[in-house]
Amino acid sequence: MPWEARGNEWISRIVEHMAEHCGVTGHQMAACGSFMQVTVSVEGVEGNSDTCLIVFPLPEEKVVVLACGTKRADEELVSGFRAALKSAMEEICKPARAHKWSAIIGEAPSIFQGSPQRISENFSLDGVKLSSTERHFWQPGVSASPSLSPFSLHSSIPILVRGTSVGYDWSHTARRDAAEILGVLVAFLSIIWNIHVDVEEGPAPLELGELLLPDQHPGMKGIDLAALTESNTVGNLVVPEWINDAWILTKRRSKIKSSASMYMEGLRVEDRHPSLALVAYVAAVESISLMLFKEKRCKECSNHLDVGNKFLEALKLVTAGSDFEMLRLIYGNRSKTVHQGRLHGTELALGAFSFGMLSNDSATAFKLNSVRIMKGAARRLLVMAMRSQLPERTDYKKQAPSSQV
Repeated sequence: MPWEARGNEWISRIVEHMAEHCGVTGHQMAACGSFMQVTVSVEGVEGNSDTCLIVFPLPEEKVVVLACGTKRADEELVSGFRAALKSAMEEICKPARAHKWSAIIGEAPSIFQGSPQRISENFSLDGVKLSSTERHFWQPGVSASPSLSPFSLHSSIPILVRGTSVGYDWSHTARRDAAEILGVLVAFLSIIWNIHVDVEEGPAPLELGELLLPDQHPGMKGIDLAALTESNTVGNLVVPEWINDAWILTKRRSKIKSSASMYMEGLRVEDRHPSLALVAYVAAVESISLMLFKEKRCKECSNHLDVGNKFLEALKLVTAGSDFEMLRLIYGNRSKTVHQGRLHGTELALGAFSFGMLSNDSATAFKLNSVRIMKGAARRLLVMAMRSQLPERTDYKKQAPSSQV
């Protein structure tokens, strides 16, 4: 079997079967150079057993498995290892099969939330189908200030996602693939629609029944939401005609996928952790900049060279004027957060927003201006990348400083 593709899965199967054949209650797996070592805990025995497994990959898709230890071998445990190996081999040799699954996604609660939005039409992307649940779903919102008393509400119209993942079983292979697809999908849709879409209910196999939107969020029990639902205006999330091509490109290009995933992390933390959100949005732009310029690394440390300059060149594609100057300056704020642990936003005094024309609160300005503008630039670059609209990749040439008379 190809070790790179199935080695870890095979070892996981062995450990799973060891629980069945010899009472193993826990394990630790570690890479030791070219081999893997698996230590186990046995029911009724304190600590790890001295008898462990050593797994060596060999050429021609073969492996050698040894039972090792420094003390006398536990023959009962070794016998169980053999039985577990046999069971795992029988399963791993079975062909992979397609597992159909469903999940629920929707617009996530935010401090700055508008009217709920629904998809304008049900649609399919490569590998997944999306359909509106056509129902308002109320859940606790996000409060701007830490408090046990205020209660905010968030309404969304969630989306049912159906997909298919190939794996040898659901629990160990197909479920992870489904979860990864779903993670990229919510990042992709968040960028396309310029909102925060996230997973509401993770993927579950259809053989257990399709996921259904519950009648009510557990936190909403006893609250009459009918009047609120009737008065709520609803917006439309338009599905652009180029969305499927953009989705396929996002899945295939690792730099786009990485950038989109980092952008998503920025969305997830922005309300409460704007300084970390800025780090995420800058990283998303830096990832796209690697698509614009060929890699050039330091011969001594192998780090990318001219990262900051390439970042600024990428920003020039989507910003200009005062916005560009602001982003150029706050790149230093990002560096202070990463290298010095400095925070710049409202997380320093959570809930102490300062609004109004006469406000001079730098923390609020950082959150509402700097982070927002950086997020917008990252999103526009990502849309360009997803639509194959970036300039052709070139060598980066450092510009000579302009001379002043």
